[in-house]
Amino acid sequence: MLGVCFCLVASLLLQAADKPIPDHVFLIRLVDAADGRGIPLVELEAFNALTYQSDNLGNIAIVEPDLHGKAVRFLVKGHGYRIPQLDFFGERSLTVLIEPGASCTFKLERTAVAERLYRITGSGRYRDSILAGIDVSEQPIALTGDVIGLDSAVPVVWQNRLFSFYGDTLGAGSINLSGSGAEIDLQQPGVPGSRLPLRFFTDENGFARRIVPLPESGFVWIEAVVPVTADLDGDKEVLAARYVVHKTLEEAIETGYAVFDEKQGIFTPVKRVESSRHHKSARATPVEYNKVSGYCLQPWERVARNLTAFTTPEKYEYYSCLEEVDPASATVEACLINDRRFMVERDAGGRPVLKWRQATLPHDASVQRQLLRAGQIKEDEVWLSLIELGSGRRLADFTGSISYNRFRERWILIAQGHTGEIWYSEADTFTGPWLYARKIVEHDTYNFYNPVHHPWFDSKDGRVIYFEGTYTAFFTAKERKSPRTDYNQVMYRLHLDDKELVLPVPVYRVRHGVNGYRLLTGDLVDRASRWSDVEKVEFFAFAAGYGKAWLKAVYDHSASEAAEPELLFASAGGDAAVFYVIDELADTADAGLARMIMPELLETKFGMVLRADNALLTFDPDIKPDFTLNNLQ
Repeated sequence: MLGVCFCLVASLLLQAADKPIPDHVFLIRLVDAADGRGIPLVELEAFNALTYQSDNLGNIAIVEPDLHGKAVRFLVKGHGYRIPQLDFFGERSLTVLIEPGASCTFKLERTAVAERLYRITGSGRYRDSILAGIDVSEQPIALTGDVIGLDSAVPVVWQNRLFSFYGDTLGAGSINLSGSGAEIDLQQPGVPGSRLPLRFFTDENGFARRIVPLPESGFVWIEAVVPVTADLDGDKEVLAARYVVHKTLEEAIETGYAVFDEKQGIFTPVKRVESSRHHKSARATPVEYNKVSGYCLQPWERVARNLTAFTTPEKYEYYSCLEEVDPASATVEACLINDRRFMVERDAGGRPVLKWRQATLPHDASVQRQLLRAGQIKEDEVWLSLIELGSGRRLADFTGSISYNRFRERWILIAQGHTGEIWYSEADTFTGPWLYARKIVEHDTYNFYNPVHHPWFDSKDGRVIYFEGTYTAFFTAKERKSPRTDYNQVMYRLHLDDKELVLPVPVYRVRHGVNGYRLLTGDLVDRASRWSDVEKVEFFAFAAGYGKAWLKAVYDHSASEAAEPELLFASAGGDAAVFYVIDELADTADAGLARMIMPELLETKFGMVLRADNALLTFDPDIKPDFTLNNLQ
């Protein structure tokens, strides 16, 4: 009975190939049920642990002669895609009759919000398609730079060209621990939707050249690359990098600064500083603040866009609540971090004061953990602590990208979630308020880290964005690595108009008159230039109805002289809604689903909203996106 069911599924999907398949090959094609596009990195595993993984076109070529004529059952691990039905064992599997010279196609449902497009780097990206006799002459099949694996992309636009720099780089018989670099060939068709062709800077042996060639041994990891002016007049621009040298994975010994030598294809160090600060991959965001053109290298770190500032640690500003104190006068409340003593600055209400400061430490995850252990901050005073809608899981660290998006008209965050996950969030300003997020990528028992958004590839007025990350078994319990694909870069695409990306927005309590207040979303605050009147985030609601039956518009009927808002469901004479809440009384399946997937709900007299249960929901409207950079003409 079991075998009959499996074979029935296979027989329904068995198709003739578009062109003859070699008589020793059986081809399985795995496609997205929504559009028929081939899905890469889908894993099929037989009962005997024989494992295959689909190539960039979604193809798997089976050439084992002892399987010819056999019905083989494969467990399917789709990393965000799945076979719709469960089998006898309660698993998602498919069973096919292996017929040499034939093929079959299986349609998989996409469960992840983002689409997996292709593997950017490594060998065998089109291996199975080639074995099946499929024409891939228009695909970037060459193994440029002899690179079969590499870590963590740091892309950058410079002089209307796109470059990407990496960490540890593996060749067929070599290893490069000083990083590598490549230029992306933007003239090839299909960029970025179906390919990202790289031209590596190579040595005399054709292998990817050491991009920061230091005389000492150790791991050299680039963490940020930015175009900066080389002089105060701004007439000359250079490409500068900040890197970290690790003696071991746990021990960092140096932070360095280097300038790109285009002729040699390497970064030449211009300053080396002894430092125990660990590497943190970053995609610098070009911004303007206080009439300064600069970069936010991380959510908690910014610097002016000139070489002197970039290479001078004392000129960096950090988003922090820490004030350094003189060790001689330090009180018992002072906290010792990195051999320096700090106090947490608090306002009259007792909340930590986060602001941009020099000569301090950033309010990053590492510092916050130390402050928590020392009792200097409370659990609800952790900044940039995301909550996943649907599970209530929290994430108190950040690795990823923040960019301004024209379609959403908000800052968007693409961040590494729990192992193998990527999360998406939005905020009114660069520094927040960051709180609620959605999981957009998942990998079955595999890791996917250091995601980086490519804002220069944003299309359809920002509705479609692209990001990549490193697919690897590192930092997981997986004993077997995926052949060819492990430790390589994979490209994803995200549609920001996807209904699954509906996220709540902060509703601010804004001063009104002498003792009154109003409740407004960020776009209304911004439109009225009222950021200086914002007292706090009252709760989270929704900015629109999004066609959801369980979202109901709320209108403010209050007179201008009233001290408090008068919030009602009925429209106030054609006025636009202030925000939308979850209608608990909506008698629809969606309403029940909404309550189930949003555990942070708070009941109010005008509907269900989401809690703002973090004391550090901060905002900084003075940081503006700089649209003159990050553009490809």
